[in-house]
Amino acid sequence: MRAYVHPCHDKSLRYMVRPRPSIAQITPNAPCTRVKTFGLVHPCAFGFPRRKAVARIALIGDSHASHWRAALDVAAQARHWYGLSVSNGVCPVSALVYNVRPEETVEHCRSWHRSVLTWLRRRPQITTVFQSQIVNHALPFRAQVQGYLDVWKAFPRTVRHIVVIRDDPKTHWWTARCVMRARAAHRRPGIACAEARAWALRPDPVAAAARAAHSRRIRTIDLTHFMCGRRRCFPVVGGALVHKDPSHLTRVFATTLGPYLLRRLRH
Repeated sequence: MRAYVHPCHDKSLRYMVRPRPSIAQITPNAPCTRVKTFGLVHPCAFGFPRRKAVARIALIGDSHASHWRAALDVAAQARHWYGLSVSNGVCPVSALVYNVRPEETVEHCRSWHRSVLTWLRRRPQITTVFQSQIVNHALPFRAQVQGYLDVWKAFPRTVRHIVVIRDDPKTHWWTARCVMRARAAHRRPGIACAEARAWALRPDPVAAAARAAHSRRIRTIDLTHFMCGRRRCFPVVGGALVHKDPSHLTRVFATTLGPYLLRRLRH
């Protein structure tokens, strides 16, 4: 594990890949339990049991928010938080409303966006919101930054903390094949199939908006160090396969980041 404190150098993990890419591709994100639907919002629960929890949190965004649920669940269990996951694979939580894929209309995304804001207003018990979104290259970067700044202003004041989790680096569609070939050749797959950091890690408008806000209400957690060095990003870390496809984290790897996410929250 690429940890600042107590880094792991277990030689037995050099050629390990868990899960196998073929298994990772069909493995869903960390489980959660469906709860009452509100309009277009279909939340599911994770973390500590609701009746015993000391606080309630929400994880919102697209599928890139969902893949962080495995890490956030570790922190939620440790902090006795009841979590609600709200995601939409094609619509961002942003005042700059657009559809990521053509199967949904912009009007649908506007309606979903309004439902999310109303859902938050009617749940004053949710005091902390975690947000993550896939980096979008089709729209002007500054416009995306402003879209996130504007939507946070529309969040109810009962949301006292907004925590942005910086988007993860990307891989190629052929990286999984490279990993398995490297392993079969008894080469270290994390090194043999690494990507250039400059290509894999693009500027994230959500993280940029959090910095531009200059607000004590909004903060950013960046776990890039656990996937990338100064020049390269690695598809296998500590024997764990990082991505199950070109952009989504595996449940196994995301879970290993849970203690480090918890540490950042404590700091």
